[in-house]
Amino acid sequence: MTMKIVITKNVKEYREAAKMLLSTSDHVIEIGCGSGRTTKIIANRARKVLAIDKSREEIRKAEERLAEEKNVILLNEDAFNIRKILSIVRKELGRRVDVVMIDIGGIEDPAKVVDLARRYMAVFKPRLLIVKNIPLAEFISQCIIWNQEKGKVKSWEKQ
Repeated sequence: MTMKIVITKNVKEYREAAKMLLSTSDHVIEIGCGSGRTTKIIANRARKVLAIDKSREEIRKAEERLAEEKNVILLNEDAFNIRKILSIVRKELGRRVDVVMIDIGGIEDPAKVVDLARRYMAVFKPRLLIVKNIPLAEFISQCIIWNQEKGKVKSWEKQ
């Protein structure tokens, strides 16, 4: 199965993508869970959620907001500490990750976001990656894909 990557530019799109693309059997890693608003949406659609944030204060807020959600594991950790995340995934998710969601700041440097995404793709091999990042979404929206066999772009809108 080929992995799909969805890039969103704002919270509304990010949450809509979660609502539309997650299934009830999914094990999800959410990076940058903040106070847990999106986590609650994910928890209502997925089997298990490992929600990560490096801010202790945000994790405290998420603990309050998600106290009733039995399928959520909250982790106060830097998402770049993949070794630690992997050990939690092995223990709590049975080594299975179907979806990775990344929201580490909507205006974060796209290179940092792509680096993090590539690491998670390599280690966990999810079927779906959903990323919220304004600069990355804006950059990608201006891209076209060259089709070398046909000597033209796959999709070209005349300006």
